[in-house]
Amino acid sequence: MSDTEEPASRFIDQYKNQGRTDAILQAERRQRLLEKQKRSRDLELDAGRPGLLEELAAEPEPPSGDDSMECQSAPTRAKKRVRIITSKLFANKVQLSEWMHERPDDLDSWLVRPCPVGQRCLLVFRQRIAIAFSKRGRSIASVRTKQNLRDAIVLDCILAKDRTFYILDALVLAQVELVSCECQFRFAWIESKYHENGLAELLDKKTANGKEGFRLALLPSYDLADPAAIERCWSHYPAFPDDSPRLDGYLFYHKQSQYVYGKTPLVVWLFAFMLQDVLRLPPGVVNGRHLADKPARYTGNYEAYIEEFDRMQANRRRMPRNKGKKPQQMDTTGESGGQDGVTSDATLWEVMEAAPLDSDDDDLCPTREEDAMRALEME
Repeated sequence: MSDTEEPASRFIDQYKNQGRTDAILQAERRQRLLEKQKRSRDLELDAGRPGLLEELAAEPEPPSGDDSMECQSAPTRAKKRVRIITSKLFANKVQLSEWMHERPDDLDSWLVRPCPVGQRCLLVFRQRIAIAFSKRGRSIASVRTKQNLRDAIVLDCILAKDRTFYILDALVLAQVELVSCECQFRFAWIESKYHENGLAELLDKKTANGKEGFRLALLPSYDLADPAAIERCWSHYPAFPDDSPRLDGYLFYHKQSQYVYGKTPLVVWLFAFMLQDVLRLPPGVVNGRHLADKPARYTGNYEAYIEEFDRMQANRRRMPRNKGKKPQQMDTTGESGGQDGVTSDATLWEVMEAAPLDSDDDDLCPTREEDAMRALEME
């Protein structure tokens, strides 16, 4: 499902919104979308449109042989060349978040997940192979499963550097299409089937030649209507044991939201150091180390920081590709270097390629993408 609707006129839209803040506009769009989703659920059922399960049934099965994700370059066969699979079916189907511009009035109607730094993907299980597709529908890794699965599974994941697929959400699981289901049901269904069906054991921890394999793990979710859950979520530091994987930030999901293909105001995002300023929580709820672990440029004015972050991300997309020069980078971790507070590492861009924020896979260098796949793929 998509929530994108073009206004009748951009000029009319700009005139009507003049003088209104991003927070007010986001809250209004959120309410309109909730109402639209309630109406469209009935309309889609009445129309009998094919859902993702039907589209999966019509999609050709992935190759399952040893050459499923690689082929040899001729004639020397000296170097393996990875075959990147492009799927139209899974392109542009990842649900993307917006910034949280202000504390929602109905904060108790939200769930939150901590997100590790990593690559956002759809992990698609079919028969004995799972393929991870980027937001643009390009394969980034393939994994062979321990058993031949009768039913397809489509999970919304973050692939972290520790070779773990961390589950955020699900589109298809246990013969149920979840796209049109409310978030609270989806999360409960995922947690139930994760344990009942032993999803954590689907992937081999070791490859055939003894190398480290991939793992599958479910990220915790916390109900913001429960004070005890809020304390469990933000009172401890680091967010993950031994700070591995490294925390990127937090995704907030409205309990009544359906899974949306693309950006939606019903899923919003904050870095940990922004929690207190945006949510206005009582002192002590958020561990002080989360708030102290902030970039030098962040002064508490989160709207100004968001505007600067978005501006630099837009500049990054306009940078010429393959020129060998690093773009200007903005500090997001407090580890600053160089002059004028500009970092010398790739921290910002690692964050931008991570789960919640909207990144553009066209920014990736194809050669580097193949190298990354060669390192990731199951051997």
